Amino acid sequence: MQVKDPNIDHSGNPTAPTQPAAVAGRFSSRRLTTCRTGAVSVRSYSVRMVPEIQPESSPQHLLQKWIADLPYQLLLLEKVLLGEDFPFDYSPKSLDALEARLLEHHDSVQDAEKQKEFVESAIAYLGEVLLGIAGGAWGWNTRPVDDLPGQPVVWPDPELELSPVAPKLLISYALRVRTGTAFAEEIERLRQAVTARQHAVPVWEAVKEHTPHVDPTAPLPEDPVLTAWLAERREALQAWAEDAFDGAWRWNFHPGTLDWLEAVVRQRFTTVEEFDASRNEPFVQGACWYMGEVIRRNKGAVWQYIPFDPDTEPGAPGSRESVWTEVPFVDQPDKRVGGAAIPLGCLRELLFGEEVDGKREEGESLWDVLFWFRSSSYAHVGALLTRMGMASREKVDSVLAKYAEFAHDELPPHEVPDALEAFGVAISAHGDDVDDLEESYRGILEEAAALTDGAVTITDVRLHGGEYGEVLEFARNGVLVTQQTEHQSDEYLDHLAIMEFIGHVDPDPGDDTRRFHLVQFVHLRDANYESYFVFATPEQATVLEKELGLELR
Repeated sequence: MQVKDPNIDHSGNPTAPTQPAAVAGRFSSRRLTTCRTGAVSVRSYSVRMVPEIQPESSPQHLLQKWIADLPYQLLLLEKVLLGEDFPFDYSPKSLDALEARLLEHHDSVQDAEKQKEFVESAIAYLGEVLLGIAGGAWGWNTRPVDDLPGQPVVWPDPELELSPVAPKLLISYALRVRTGTAFAEEIERLRQAVTARQHAVPVWEAVKEHTPHVDPTAPLPEDPVLTAWLAERREALQAWAEDAFDGAWRWNFHPGTLDWLEAVVRQRFTTVEEFDASRNEPFVQGACWYMGEVIRRNKGAVWQYIPFDPDTEPGAPGSRESVWTEVPFVDQPDKRVGGAAIPLGCLRELLFGEEVDGKREEGESLWDVLFWFRSSSYAHVGALLTRMGMASREKVDSVLAKYAEFAHDELPPHEVPDALEAFGVAISAHGDDVDDLEESYRGILEEAAALTDGAVTITDVRLHGGEYGEVLEFARNGVLVTQQTEHQSDEYLDHLAIMEFIGHVDPDPGDDTRRFHLVQFVHLRDANYESYFVFATPEQATVLEKELGLELR
């Protein structure tokens, strides 16, 4: 067992985070808002608070302050200091690019404060990547550095019996030797230690301690109050859309419709007081739900609700003082440094403005809120399927290896179903022209049957009658099934017929609760799409809906 350095504090319980919008305020000169990046601190309900009697100069307090500030540092690095081409996926390979950017920034930027800002954010990212390799947790070294009372360090998994790594010192070394390989060499050293331990204990794996508000977590269980509210709002959608959009197509959950929603809100209310007086009325509640649904369906967020808890620390979510208590909000707890927003607060913020050079500027737009939410990716979808047991880790790893170049890239909502198919839990029906109708139907049926693990077999697929073949026949476990189809030509499948006959490939309910669900997602106009069917239990389908922004029927 490793002997702890007396200069290092290992108590990684973070402090109470800043107010929900503090991060947003650091990136924007506009006034703080509860709308955008409460993302970073909303999950503090799972974090133990720091006793008030603890000295601010104590190692524990300094460590907790550093951990609480990590989300801001990571967001600053990603959203401001690094370009969009940086592979911000927390992979060891990304450190090559980070080291190159550090060298470039050090040479091109002479401002000492800007250099310090870049290095501090780089420390956060570098440390998180090293923890991902060697496990362990953040610690604090009490030896003074420059004008600071110590520095954060990465303490690898105790089973490795390694000394802590100080990311700041590693960065200083990289800037001094200028080889561009300093980070890679440290990674290799840690990997060798992990490999040696695994040779000695084959089942051993390095364990990373959870970093609050940075590492993904499972969403909260859905509160009954939220369940009832969501059901009420869905049922009232048509009437609300008629009122808000005059029945136009604009309520299709496309991100662009947030501009229309914003315009309607500004037309209805001229002051915050008017809005507050109507906050519980159908229009405002419907607007909150619609905005949250746009975020959920396009970015893969989940609805969350934190009830009042009299035992919660003052100011923390769940307390009376917190804006996150007893209000529906959308969150991304299953994504690293994911976003969160309270739609009610976002809509209310539209009515605020600032005096700038004698002119009153409007508050930030609803469209801006999407910036803070992370889209799904192949890696995110794969992790979710592994967590639910829908896909094996080996299958997920093989797919991610195949798509390594874009495994962490943004997945627009209409590409998420394609990822499900790639991981082997869904099938698709081609939306464009096909070479042969009968062969295409046969392929769909056989691929669907293959997902049932032998519970259903499909044979003798035949399309006949009519100019293009109007009756589809096939045998399900030896029993003949017929399905009427309609074709405008011999090149395009009848997707309505597919939606009807795919149910015949469902296993018998008493033996297997999995079935094929039609996947619905946000469509772009004037585009052609496949029809997708995911094979899942009702419970799995519910999770896919909530966490991937889909609607399954």
